[in-house]
Amino acid sequence: MTKDKEYRTDNLALCPFLILNGLKYLRATIALGKNDRPVVSFIFEDKLGMGRDLELQYTRSDFKEYRDLFFFFRNEIEKIKKKMEKIAREEARAKDDKYYDPKKDGDNE
Repeated sequence: MTKDKEYRTDNLALCPFLILNGLKYLRATIALGKNDRPVVSFIFEDKLGMGRDLELQYTRSDFKEYRDLFFFFRNEIEKIKKKMEKIAREEARAKDDKYYDPKKDGDNE
């Protein structure tokens, strides 16, 4: 298959949208991107040259808005988990004698 019949993207979130809209997944490749970081590209069969139009449609769609909101709330959960882990570590340290500071707990005997 010639390259002009293919559509390439490194946007993982776009891939399911492309498949749901008729493009056939062919393969993934890896190359060096900015700052010599590896970048995975997904290549789709695009006989009708619809890839760019589908990407624009995805960018303006409710699907992308849903995805963005989903990740926002997932990140909120991760923030709360990190706070809870920090509190648990601090409580564990307070119980450990070598880290115990009575002034911090308000014990001024």
